[in-house]
Amino acid sequence: MKHIFLFIVLYSTAVWSQEESSLLISSSTYTSSDGYLISSPYHAIYDNSGWLWILGENKLSNEYVFGEKEIIIQRFDGANFFSLKIPKTPGKKIKKGHFFKHKEKGIYLKLYYEVARAELSYINTESLEMIAVDAYNSLDKKYIIAEEYEVEDHTRLIITSKNKFYSAEIDQQNLKLIDSIPFDKPVNEPFLAFTRTAKDYSMVKLLFQKEAILLDSNGKITNKLSEANFIDNNGMHFFPNKIHNAFKVNDTCYYYFDDYQNLFAFDKKDNRFTELPNTGKCSELYKRLQFTEDHKHAFFKALFSDYSDYQLYNFKNFKTDKIATIRMKNLSETYFKEFGKDLVVTSGNQLTSYTFKESKIKTFLKDKSVRTIKRLGNSTYIVATDSEGFFIIDVKKNTERQIQFMDKTVELPINYSRDILIEDNNTIITADSNYLYTIDSNYNLVDQKKKKVLGEEIIKVKDTIFTANQNGNVSKQVVNDETFTVIKNTENIRIREFATDGTTLYATSSQGIFEYVNGTFQTYEFENEDTDNLLSIKYLPNYGVLVSTKFGEVYTFDTTTKKLKLLYEDELNASIVGMVADDNNNLWLNTYAGIVSFHPLTNKVVRYTLKDGLYELEGNRFSTYKDPDGNILMGSFKGLSFFNPNKIAQNNVSIKPQITSISFFNSKEGRWEINTAPGFLKNTKEIRLPSEYRRFSTTVSVFGEVSTRDVKYRYRLLNKDSNSDWFTSYPGKELLYANLAAGTYTLQIEALDSSKNKIGDTLKLRIIAQEVFYKTWWFIMLVMIVTVGILSILFSQYKSKQTLYAKNEIALNEANIKSDMMLEIHHRIKNNLQIVSALLGWQRANSDNMELKLKLEDSQNRIMSIAGIHDLLYNTDNQNTVEVKEYVKNIIGYYKKLYLIDVNYHLKIDSTVLNTDQATPFSLLLNELINNSNKHAFDVIDHPEITICFTQMGEYYKFEYFDNGNFKQEDDKKKAMGMRIVEMMNRQLKGSIEIKKTSNFHLTLLLPSHG
Repeated sequence: MKHIFLFIVLYSTAVWSQEESSLLISSSTYTSSDGYLISSPYHAIYDNSGWLWILGENKLSNEYVFGEKEIIIQRFDGANFFSLKIPKTPGKKIKKGHFFKHKEKGIYLKLYYEVARAELSYINTESLEMIAVDAYNSLDKKYIIAEEYEVEDHTRLIITSKNKFYSAEIDQQNLKLIDSIPFDKPVNEPFLAFTRTAKDYSMVKLLFQKEAILLDSNGKITNKLSEANFIDNNGMHFFPNKIHNAFKVNDTCYYYFDDYQNLFAFDKKDNRFTELPNTGKCSELYKRLQFTEDHKHAFFKALFSDYSDYQLYNFKNFKTDKIATIRMKNLSETYFKEFGKDLVVTSGNQLTSYTFKESKIKTFLKDKSVRTIKRLGNSTYIVATDSEGFFIIDVKKNTERQIQFMDKTVELPINYSRDILIEDNNTIITADSNYLYTIDSNYNLVDQKKKKVLGEEIIKVKDTIFTANQNGNVSKQVVNDETFTVIKNTENIRIREFATDGTTLYATSSQGIFEYVNGTFQTYEFENEDTDNLLSIKYLPNYGVLVSTKFGEVYTFDTTTKKLKLLYEDELNASIVGMVADDNNNLWLNTYAGIVSFHPLTNKVVRYTLKDGLYELEGNRFSTYKDPDGNILMGSFKGLSFFNPNKIAQNNVSIKPQITSISFFNSKEGRWEINTAPGFLKNTKEIRLPSEYRRFSTTVSVFGEVSTRDVKYRYRLLNKDSNSDWFTSYPGKELLYANLAAGTYTLQIEALDSSKNKIGDTLKLRIIAQEVFYKTWWFIMLVMIVTVGILSILFSQYKSKQTLYAKNEIALNEANIKSDMMLEIHHRIKNNLQIVSALLGWQRANSDNMELKLKLEDSQNRIMSIAGIHDLLYNTDNQNTVEVKEYVKNIIGYYKKLYLIDVNYHLKIDSTVLNTDQATPFSLLLNELINNSNKHAFDVIDHPEITICFTQMGEYYKFEYFDNGNFKQEDDKKKAMGMRIVEMMNRQLKGSIEIKKTSNFHLTLLLPSHG
């Protein structure tokens, strides 16, 4: 009963203290034009690195064929989409699929087929490697249904057969059965209902049968549940048909069953689920909630006719605090990485990414023009508006209420007040355009404290109150005096705003800076700023007197030199209507374009706008205030902003820019590659670009509590010869460099928030663009070495040629001399042979001896044959060889002139040449044969013929000679002499002769070709 009573108290308190949190929601929608190629998403999941994985049908495949689209995976880094093909499944058509997470190392992909069993793959999210989980895919067919669930850092499976529940654990590619328990009786279709996990315990039930089990956090089956385990308020036992949800509060697990409105608490000791009375007030909401694993958050979809509301809640001690509502199309699916900080909605070919950020700026008095603020208590402030009176706000309770100032029984309508003064006795001094009022702590007018004064600008310096009319005149009054005194010569000074350092009065005016001290005043104009532009003025101890302008400048006013020095210049040139310094000496500016934080020492500027929780950008004059605790309040034309500078300061520790892809030409693989694997990107600090493809591209995104669309990037490529300027890029834009010169570069990328402040660390990537080989130092050195070597060889050859040329010149001269000598000898030999021949001819002509004449004629012919050989040798380029064919023709020509017999010669001679050692004996041999034929063979032959053949046959020359004359081998002395010469020449030629004994003469001679 004590446990039930405590629950009721907590629950009741939660109901009455609900408060919707203030969240800033930014969204970005992506379609195919942004690279989102999935037309029908099946499922999505975030991995541990912050990438979103989406499984679905590829919009670009078979776009006009129903149900025949390719199934792909896309990975989303928050700005860019990268596609990943799943392994082919030949013969198995995928009908659906989903992911589930391995807590530490990756994710699983489960694919369902139209006919085959579902299969499981493990995906290493660092390497993008996809591996089939064979231990699951090859399970025995007796295992029918399997469903996964997560407990802490473990991924568990519930598997069913016709006879049993099985509890299993999966770790990457390993599958381990933990426990099992049989059904009461076999079940043909053991389909599972949802597994409900309340951290310590998980409940699993079959969909259509009264079979359920309870598992502990280790996956052990602690109970097989029956009606005895469930008891309602009436003491009746039952078996639940439906388990709506389960969650844990403190150490107790709670469940909603069937149509019961009350909660059921699980008692570990007796393993019972007991109904808790009077806990059904919010059961309709709680039944619909889906809890996160830590049970600190919950969400549900409220379905309407054509849309759904996705509602997000914080959950603690039965207190539900709605933090956001997102409206979406029906049939949309939702996913988140970290509850309450992000949300992804997929609907058809559209993905919308939502980012949630808790607003650290509170807004009060929405749509009211706020003028001036002062603190009353620790968390309460009094605020004056332009035309709607005064209000009290409580920043702790988040309340606001209007107050009425009373003059006895009549309300004082005080409007357009420019300041409020709080006295020590808690009286309030304020003014409108006509009067100065003193109000007591009960908001009643103090007697006789309504004084006529022309001017709503008021300020107190020591014990004197100064007022000013914007049309002219500055007045003063000592607090205890009754009347105001107009300061002389101020009738033309139109005061805009007062400030003081406690002694001197300063003001911005149309005449410049107004300065009043010890009863006298001066106005100062400036060369560097038009006085018409001056707006707000403020004295701050660490800055001195600050002056702002309507064009966004802040100056320091030097009270000694009376000059303005520029301190800050707004990049938007937005009018600055208020200034205050926080406890860390940061300057906070109320502008017409949001609230700006500026630190002069670092020049760091942060601008807060609507996306940071401001309700209105356009600030209002006189409405900037810092209380003693360091809180800052800034008014606008539509509300009052309240924040603490220390809490509003952006904390980007958890936000990290990362390179999410690098594309370049892989020389080893010979192809252009897009590298998106996180493991590769983390380990790659340098890439090398081949000389023929000196280009690369990269994408970058941020991971953490930030909307990627709120981030800009700047990048530059540096090398030793240049210091490149920064270029700006936007989320989803590829950074591409092409046609790089050879060299070593460093790519630097920085992420910037909307105020141009750097987020996280600078990303660096080293790029080595390789030189064309003929421009590399080693190739140049090689060319130089080869050139020097060639020149050395050429020089050596030149010297050798010069030496050889000199020797050749000497040899040529000697040769020419020898040639001349040989020519002279040739002529002499030729002349001598001709003389001998002539002498023999003369002797033959003068002799009457017929036999002598014949011998002399033979000798003369032989001499002429030798002369013919000699003439051939010395009329050719080569004087060592004689061409047989040419020589034979010459011999034949000689004998045709010598004998009047008309002999027909047949020649079959190849291009053989003989050296001089062979040519001379061969010529004498041929001479004898032709001479013998002409003299002795054709006496009775009408058509004499001589055939001469000379060919080379391997290592021998074959010479054949035959005629068609009458051959008679007699012992004639004349003939015997010719044949003896023939045989003698044959011996000199080292040949072999064969003479055929036929009616005509036929000689065959074989002589060696090598001479």
